Amino acid sequence: MKSLLLFLVCLCFTFQAQSQVSAKLMRQADISATQIVFVYGGDLWLVDRAGGTAIQLTHSPGEESYPRFSPDGTEIAYTASYNGNLDVFKISVTGGLPTVITNQSWGDRTVEWHPDGQSILFASRREMGPRSSRQFFLVDDEGGHAERLPIPYGELASYSPDGSKLAYITKITENYPFKRYRGGLTSDIYIFDTITKKIENVTDNIAIDGQPSWAGDRLYFLSDRDENMRLNIWSYDPTTKAIEQLTKFTDFDISNLSAGPDALIFEMGGTMYTMDLTDNNYTPVNISIISDLSVEMPKAKNVSRSISNMTAAPGGKRLILESRGELFDVPAKDGVTLNLTNSSG
Repeated sequence: MKSLLLFLVCLCFTFQAQSQVSAKLMRQADISATQIVFVYGGDLWLVDRAGGTAIQLTHSPGEESYPRFSPDGTEIAYTASYNGNLDVFKISVTGGLPTVITNQSWGDRTVEWHPDGQSILFASRREMGPRSSRQFFLVDDEGGHAERLPIPYGELASYSPDGSKLAYITKITENYPFKRYRGGLTSDIYIFDTITKKIENVTDNIAIDGQPSWAGDRLYFLSDRDENMRLNIWSYDPTTKAIEQLTKFTDFDISNLSAGPDALIFEMGGTMYTMDLTDNNYTPVNISIISDLSVEMPKAKNVSRSISNMTAAPGGKRLILESRGELFDVPAKDGVTLNLTNSSG
């Protein structure tokens, strides 16, 4: 009887372990006073600030990205392509039907909530045509006409708590596939005064400075300006102009940074961390994800309309076709079709 009970207990633990998915690929996290939202598998997930089992907030075949909590933590603004085009949406932290905020032919990317909680900042090319740069627009959180900010270019940004200043970058260099870059594409942190309309470059160096995140009376950002040239967290004091390094990771770059009312959240080496802004101490957040992984089930797919390259064999009786990352050996008329590679490469 004891042996049977032990077997059943082990079996339960096995099922639980198999149902939980490693969350090492969590991206674009944001933090509120009580919760963390992040992107995993193209969907939005919610978890308590202390960690635990995450709840899947969105379930769509498309991809959601750039989630941001409203100032009161009750809603999340994000980017999705539900209608075939990237637009800004918002959803309650308790779930429900998403609200459409923007609806325009150019892609709109969520950037930040305004501190008043009544409008959302987003980046778009809608007034620049087919250029690679974007500009900032402010729109009511229920949708409507979007007002362009008097800033030439902008990608990511963060408001000061009183909304009087906006820290931003014009290029997202920190996400480039190459590391320790020094050149004309490096980004700096600019501060736009919403009252005087003046702009100040507060980092102005050849290093990469990105992902500005304002919390309290300080501006936090990522930079690889130290001797190891790794992306770490730095802070800027607008009053004294002092810049201070807060983390000193050497093995991996920090790939994501966002600020909440009293804490930072960042991702490094596949692990999520929160930093308490009262003492700048950071701790890892253990997050479990439970999913049926139904999208990963094997299925038959018609690839006849996704052929990208081909070559004919000598004599022209057979062809090699490339489609969806595989090479197929097919007959010109009659015969069997062979998948030559049959791999996920």
